[in-house]
Amino acid sequence: MIKTVIVDMEKKIRDKVTSILSAHGDFKIMAQGEDAYDALRIVSSFKPDIAILDNHLGYIHGEEIPPLLRARSPSTAVVILTTKANDFQLYRAVRNEVSGLIHKETDMNSLPSILKCISDGGCFISPSLAAKILHIFAAHAPLKGSKEKVSLREDPVGYLSKTELQILVRMAEGNSSNEIAKSLHLKVGTVRNCISSVMHKTGLHNRSQLVHYALKYGLVPFA
Repeated sequence: MIKTVIVDMEKKIRDKVTSILSAHGDFKIMAQGEDAYDALRIVSSFKPDIAILDNHLGYIHGEEIPPLLRARSPSTAVVILTTKANDFQLYRAVRNEVSGLIHKETDMNSLPSILKCISDGGCFISPSLAAKILHIFAAHAPLKGSKEKVSLREDPVGYLSKTELQILVRMAEGNSSNEIAKSLHLKVGTVRNCISSVMHKTGLHNRSQLVHYALKYGLVPFA
C-alpha cells in the first residue's frame, strides 16, 4: 500500500486525484491540504510514501518545499503538479530532488502508474517540462537568482569504470536503481554503491547534479 497525501490550492484537483488513486487498491490517501502549512503539517504527521504538491502553495512554492519535508520525513518522495513554471522554478525543483514534475494537463488516469514507478525509486517528468529542463541545463549558465555552482571534473571516461559509466548513462536517461540493476544484471545494492562511487569521484552530491554532468559531457542526447 502506497501512503499518499495531496496538497493543492484547487479543491477540484485534490478531489480528482483522490478519486483516481482511491479507485486503485495500491494507494491509501492519508490526508489532503491546500497550502504550504498543510504540506508541512500533514507530512510531519503521516510520514507518507509520496506527497503530491501544487507548485503554487502561497508563501512557499512547491519546488522549495522538498528540503523542508525531507527534514520531517526523509523517505517521502515529492511530486509537483504544475500548470506554469518559469526556468528558475524548474531548476530549483530538480536541484531540490523532486521525484516527479507533472503538468496538470497530463492525463490523470496515468497517475497511478507514474506514482508506482516513483514509489519503486524512479522519477517522472512530463515531456513538455523535460524539454525545458534539458535546455536549462544545456545552457551551463547560472540562472538569475541562483548562486549555486557545480564543480565538474573533465573527461569522465578517463576515471569512471565501465560499469559506473553505464549506470550513470542509464540513470541520466531516467531509469530507477531497480531498472538499472535489471538491465545490467546487477544487484540493486551494487548499483547504489556505484552511484555513490561516481558521486565521490566527480565531487557531486545528488542525482540531479549527476544528470547535469551526464548532459554536459554528451553521455546522453538532449532529445
